Amino acid sequence: MRAVAIETIKRNFPNQWLLIEVAETKDGAPSKGVVLKSSNRREEIVEEIGKNKGRKLFFFFSGITAPPHTAFAL
Repeated sequence: MRAVAIETIKRNFPNQWLLIEVAETKDGAPSKGVVLKSSNRREEIVEEIGKNKGRKLFFFFSGITAPPHTAFAL
């Protein structure tokens, strides 16, 4: 598979949990990668991580995780 820009992956897989094999980084952050798995269930991606040992992986959600204008306090 061909490496694709992370921003393109986010657009192509809206509101999905994604596991990416990192192909390139820019300033220490993943900039290009290959989608290994996508799902609307986080648990499926977590299971897949263990099957890809030795690879440089990036795991994230491509949608909005909190409504706009939400404040968080720690």
